[in-house]
Amino acid sequence: MGAPTALSARFWNPDRLDFGARQSHFEWMKDTSTVPECTGVTEDELFEMANILPEESGLTRRVWISINVRQQHHRPRLKVEGSDNQFYPVAIDDPIEFLAGWAPGWSAAQFQSLQRFIELNRNVLLEYWNDRIGTRQALNDIRPI
Repeated sequence: MGAPTALSARFWNPDRLDFGARQSHFEWMKDTSTVPECTGVTEDELFEMANILPEESGLTRRVWISINVRQQHHRPRLKVEGSDNQFYPVAIDDPIEFLAGWAPGWSAAQFQSLQRFIELNRNVLLEYWNDRIGTRQALNDIRPI
């Protein structure tokens, strides 16, 4: 390696680093204001969920699917987001229904479309819920309505 350039010498010289500027840079990296905040799920649950975009499902809203990792739920489910930015579980077995109250902002017509989506993809959704297929296969096998 050759002699350090003025830029690299300035950058790597701890006497010249502006830690205040670096800290604000790292604070900027932590800024999540561009990501809509959703409540009703833990950070671990959010990490464990895969989302299906409206273009992929044919629905007007995003759908979140997950594996029953901790075997904590007695009914298989997916989640949808309400207009209040909270997640609402929907049963994927019969009867297809909201399990914790109707999600705000969901019309009857949107729910009927969600029911059609679940019926069309029930086998895939259940296989994923029961950890028999991976996320890639589940997302590849989902069919839009």
